[in-house]
Amino acid sequence: MRITEGMMTEQYLSNYNKVASKVSQIQTQLSTNTKLNTLSDDVAGSLLSINIQNQINKTDTYMKNSQNAKSYMASSLSALDNMTSEIQKIMTQVTTAQNPLNQQNYPTILESIKNSLDSIATDFNTKQNNMYLFGGTNYNTPPVSLDAAGKAVATTADISGTVNVQLSQNVNTAINIPGSDLLSTGLLTAVNDIIDSFTANTAPTQAQIDALQNSYNELLNIQSIGGEKSNRIDDITNLLTSTKTNLESSQANVSGVDTAKLAVDLQNQNYIMQISQKVLAQTFPQSLFDYIS
Repeated sequence: MRITEGMMTEQYLSNYNKVASKVSQIQTQLSTNTKLNTLSDDVAGSLLSINIQNQINKTDTYMKNSQNAKSYMASSLSALDNMTSEIQKIMTQVTTAQNPLNQQNYPTILESIKNSLDSIATDFNTKQNNMYLFGGTNYNTPPVSLDAAGKAVATTADISGTVNVQLSQNVNTAINIPGSDLLSTGLLTAVNDIIDSFTANTAPTQAQIDALQNSYNELLNIQSIGGEKSNRIDDITNLLTSTKTNLESSQANVSGVDTAKLAVDLQNQNYIMQISQKVLAQTFPQSLFDYIS
């Protein structure tokens, strides 16, 4: 079979185009830092990469939820910590009042307790992202107010709802402490009763002192449960961070490029093109070379 000049030209052009296409592909991979720029580059790899990216996107959403949950719980626990500190101050004042010699100081003690209750009410009404932390799902109504006598008045609105967030595919958890839980401790009633006693210029009874102590203990229990919930959210957040790191590593293995290797490949392909052009120039008329170079 006679090999014509046209056949040689056709074969050359075919090989040349393959090399040129390879050069273009390498340049694209270097510029985009991925070897999967089109589905045809690697169908199986591309589909796997898409699946991994979907998992990364979901994990990002869960991580954002967990960060919001951590912030929500941190603010709630901080408010509870302030409340317990104010109750401790009230308990100290009440203990001081048990000494009959301090009866003349009742007005001062009463004012101090009212100030502590005002701080407790402020913490009870703490807001984050324009939502009352202890309002349950009732975001617009302050859970507590103070009357003209400086005593606490709980809202009549329902503040028992829970705020739930999705922290993973299988974990949906409440991130708030319902205000109804705090009210159930009897804290506000206990402090109000003590205020009534001092207003009447009498020391609180033992029953009132016990009620305040019990309320304090129950509040500590709620605070402890909140701390456990916060720790669990921290654990989930750490797990999500680890999961994302592993997914990104898998994604890099599937679609990532070895820039050093690609640079060498590009150099080799360019060299092949240069050699083939020289061979063509020596084999065919210069005019033909002019057209294809």
